[in-house]
Amino acid sequence: MHIPITRKGIVFMATGTGKKFTPLTLGLAMVAGSGLILMVIALSIGSILGANADSNAIGLLFAAGLALFVVGIAGWFGVVQPHKHFDNIEVPMYTGHHDEHHEAPGETHVDEPAPEKPAAQGTH
Repeated sequence: MHIPITRKGIVFMATGTGKKFTPLTLGLAMVAGSGLILMVIALSIGSILGANADSNAIGLLFAAGLALFVVGIAGWFGVVQPHKHFDNIEVPMYTGHHDEHHEAPGETHVDEPAPEKPAAQGTH
């Protein structure tokens, strides 16, 4: 969610709260997104016009979109470097909550009296 921030009459947009959300990563995401949009437009024009479409123009539009997409993704990968900050979900993260003792199900803290047994009834 983007929250407008105003300073001296100029409106700024907050693009995120973490250290990975910077104007550079936002710009790279827009470059990659623009590449995707160009590729979709090229494929749409080619499929709508069919045999009447100019294959050179569509090919160049698609190639430009592909180049923008690759530049955006490669730039993001170079800036963020997710391979160095990989989160292995199989290794539990220490949160400090595992120090206290947990009882097994059925154990209680309060000493409860043993349930009374029903009186034995004689058989006739």
